[in-house]
Amino acid sequence: MAEALAAVGVSASILQIVSLTAKLTQRINEFNSTAEEMPRALRSIHMQLPFLRETCQNLSTRDDSENVSTIIKECHREIEDLFKTVDRLLPAPGEPKLSRAIKALKSIHHQEKFNHALRKIEGFKTDLILHCCQRTTDTPNVAASGRKVSHILPVMPIASSIRRRKLLQKIDRQFSDYEYEDCMHKIVILLGMGGQGKSRLALDYARRVSVESQSTLVLWVDATTKQSLTRAFEDIADHWNNRKRRFIDTSSRIEYVNEILAERKWLLVFDNYDHPDQFIDVCSFIPPGDGSVLMTSRHCDVGLLGKVVQLSGMDEGEGLELLRLRTEQNLDEPSNKAAAIKVLQTLGHLPLAVDQAGAYIRQQALPLPYFLQIYESQKQIILNQKHVYWDYKRKLDGESKAETPLDVLTTWELSIQQVGSTHVTRGVVEHILTIAAFLDHVEISESLFREYAQYTRPVPHWLICFTKNGEWEPHRYRDMVSTLLRLSLAQGRNGITGECCLSLHPMIKDWLQLRMTEADRGVYIMETISILANYINANVQERSLQEARSLLGHLDACMYSHTKYRLGTHRFGFGHLRDHAITFSSFYMSHGRYREAEEGFLAVLDHDIQEYGHKHSHTFRTVRQVAKALVHGGKYLQAHNLLNKAFHDSHDKADLETIRIVSALAGVLAKLDRQTDAEKCYETALKGYAMQKDLAQSRDIHLMYEHLAETKRFLGKHAEAESLYLAAHRGYEADCPYDEDSTLDMLRTAGGLANLFRTHGRYEEAEKSYREAWQGYKKYLGTDHPQTTTMLTNLAISCRNQGKFEDAEVYLEESWRIFQKSLGPDHPDSLRALMNLSICIDKQGHYKEAEIKYREVLKGREKKLGLNHPYTRRTIERLAHMLWMQGHHDQAEDLVRKVLNRIGKTYQEHYSGPHSRNAYPALIYLYTEARKRDQSKLAPDHVDALETCECLRLIYFKQGDYEKGKNVTEEIQKASSPMEKEGEAVKLEEGHKPSSPALDEQK
Repeated sequence: MAEALAAVGVSASILQIVSLTAKLTQRINEFNSTAEEMPRALRSIHMQLPFLRETCQNLSTRDDSENVSTIIKECHREIEDLFKTVDRLLPAPGEPKLSRAIKALKSIHHQEKFNHALRKIEGFKTDLILHCCQRTTDTPNVAASGRKVSHILPVMPIASSIRRRKLLQKIDRQFSDYEYEDCMHKIVILLGMGGQGKSRLALDYARRVSVESQSTLVLWVDATTKQSLTRAFEDIADHWNNRKRRFIDTSSRIEYVNEILAERKWLLVFDNYDHPDQFIDVCSFIPPGDGSVLMTSRHCDVGLLGKVVQLSGMDEGEGLELLRLRTEQNLDEPSNKAAAIKVLQTLGHLPLAVDQAGAYIRQQALPLPYFLQIYESQKQIILNQKHVYWDYKRKLDGESKAETPLDVLTTWELSIQQVGSTHVTRGVVEHILTIAAFLDHVEISESLFREYAQYTRPVPHWLICFTKNGEWEPHRYRDMVSTLLRLSLAQGRNGITGECCLSLHPMIKDWLQLRMTEADRGVYIMETISILANYINANVQERSLQEARSLLGHLDACMYSHTKYRLGTHRFGFGHLRDHAITFSSFYMSHGRYREAEEGFLAVLDHDIQEYGHKHSHTFRTVRQVAKALVHGGKYLQAHNLLNKAFHDSHDKADLETIRIVSALAGVLAKLDRQTDAEKCYETALKGYAMQKDLAQSRDIHLMYEHLAETKRFLGKHAEAESLYLAAHRGYEADCPYDEDSTLDMLRTAGGLANLFRTHGRYEEAEKSYREAWQGYKKYLGTDHPQTTTMLTNLAISCRNQGKFEDAEVYLEESWRIFQKSLGPDHPDSLRALMNLSICIDKQGHYKEAEIKYREVLKGREKKLGLNHPYTRRTIERLAHMLWMQGHHDQAEDLVRKVLNRIGKTYQEHYSGPHSRNAYPALIYLYTEARKRDQSKLAPDHVDALETCECLRLIYFKQGDYEKGKNVTEEIQKASSPMEKEGEAVKLEEGHKPSSPALDEQK
């Protein structure tokens, strides 16, 4: 009777603890929502309460031992006292602000009391956890024969981890599916790389079954080796037998276990079955009867034994919860949550790595955002971090009864020790894995290693085993990849070209980089650079767009490692890395990665100047490459200064390299709107080419024609421009009409001709040419390449000129998005796309929205190009017009006056005093100059020329200068088509709002 009353008392206390912890948690949450700062100890208590509540809920009403009864009563008393203290000290949400502030201040002064309560709660939690673990192991279960047996489960803290509910449900579903199949046993395998939490998940499932299914006996055995598995069955037999039956050998013990299990339902967990090749008869240990088997393994071949649950990292919610538990930090705070999500991404959502990082953060008392800053430098220390209740343990030697705590690095070392096959040694596999560690972690193609083996003499020692008589043997390489897949060290699939590709988990990459010495790391990075450079040079014509993108990822990863590890003795661009730097930079350039190309070519230039001097042909060639990258990056002045110096260094020579410098200088002058100077330089370069033998039909000549045509178009020499475009197009076509480079050249000249069509108002022809060129660029260069995006911008302008505003706006928004992402928001091409988008919005009458965007463009262009550049002046024209159209006439005049004063332009001839008709002299000067520009470059009936005149006409009428207004109107009517003239009479009235001027951004 006394025992029954004691059990009732324990049960009641447990319920009260559960209730009080819930109330206490809510009370602290209320305080947290009203206070700027919570005492650290109180915050830690808040984190511990859910663990304590969960542990108490796991206790059974039959837990009536004197020990647990005492713990529960003391815990109940402590929680009750703490609740009273918290309720008295902490302010409630409804209290006056002053009262809340006073209470919040007092709560900080009770830090020591909260610290004492925290220590007590942690002690109660630990005692109850250990009791739960012991109870789980010793819970009696009566077999049909009347023999009392118990669950056999490892002792691990149950409240120290999160419950991965989705995976637990998936295990249930896999077992349930066996009900519809004729199988002797139900076998489910938890499969994944080391550190995925397979054992932790299996233990959670086993404990849940032991609690929820009273009729199921749950056993846990170590299946690392046959010896460890045999010993586990021996221990179970001895534990159940309690010396009542004599066993003569191991077989008799296993037979005893089988006898008991044959009488009832059971779940048997085979943990760490990672060596099926060394221990193939694992199924012989599965007992008879109504049972289920749950295995954990990192070896894919084990999946053949049953149904697989693949572990591939925690989802975001699980990862955040684990970090919350380990760090005891408030992840509801936005900055902390954002940092926590970044931590999960950095660690690849790997449970063991997240656990270790959390332990390090808590031990060092680090803010989560700061942890991200130190992770790279402290990676090895962090990944070796453990806490007291460390769940990840294993018997490393297979014989010792002591378990060794594992860190994430050790668990992968265990996997690599299993590598070995007929043709491939462990050293070869480690070498390939280490090379892969300095590449992007996805799409590591077999072709990288195949090309390196075929084009490198002698064949590298670590690739010889994949060749036979000098030829690559794909099946040998695939055997090696299969080994990595079976050990869960990598993932694999057929790549874009059907070749074998492998991928590495990001943390595996980190481990492979950390496990070697600094000297070895440098050697591997150098070899990785050589492999990539060899691959780029070997496959230029065969590579698809997807392959090129994958290769860019590998280049980025390799260069990041080179920079990160500061390989001072292997400086990029110097020594044998000079040619590799040129290869990398040229590849970056051809795929629109101009910043990386600039950095690489600058490194080569430093080498060339030191090695050859300023006047060597190698140096001049590199100068041109640097300048080309600078121009594509919008750094026109830097490119001009660099080329100008090279020109003065080489002017006493008449060789081909000097001619090419003159041509490159012409291109920069054109970008700086010095079109006349550019024309002279191009013509000088053409004369120089004419003096060179065997260059009359070279690609250099065709490029020169094309660039000169563009310059002449800007100068208004349209007939000459068209002739040059056609000559360039014919030249490219004659070179090799089916060659990819020639095809891109022809697409570019088609775009140049379309620019010319647009200048003459032939918008339909222009649109057709732009669209064909855009489609071609997409095919060969991809949607996001800057050249593709430039063609899309031109297509949008042509659509806008035809009144297809919806299409134009969609195209321009896409162009602007891509340019911002690839080149940055301040790049001239990004600003051009935004400018034309603004014009499109303006043309639809959304003046306020357009004004905002024009101001953004003006700010960027003033910074990037200067106020004197024609693109900047056109932006000022558009912004002034927007202010005018909204009735802000004086603001428009003031804006233009300030700009003209800053650039030293005189507009006073248009001003006759405050009482004269010339009230807007700055605006009149601006649009008069714009009209002169349009007359020199555009056809009279071009929409841009007409609308510039329209701006000028509105200002004349506004200030009462009707004679000049009438003259401009007649000019508009004369240039317009008959249909436009009919509607033009409507526009003669002052104040009528005509269609908004386009002032097209010609390029």
